[in-house]
Amino acid sequence: MSLAIPVDAVSHVLLQDGWHIVEGNSFKVDSYEYKDRDRLIVGGQAVPSTGAMWKEPDGVFIVCPLTSVLAVKATRK
Repeated sequence: MSLAIPVDAVSHVLLQDGWHIVEGNSFKVDSYEYKDRDRLIVGGQAVPSTGAMWKEPDGVFIVCPLTSVLAVKATRK
């Protein structure tokens, strides 16, 4: 059994500081790296390999290690 989370339906993300609203379907999960333009600065084993990113209603983008996400709310199964 798996707990399949439809990333395009995530509406809220719970971090340690509380719930965050996800604007539209902006929630993404992908590799987590720091870059300077097109050059990789830190990635792979130096930082958690998977991160989450979303846009909040005020236009701010939040990016964090996936391990920081405590829970998500999705609008559908």
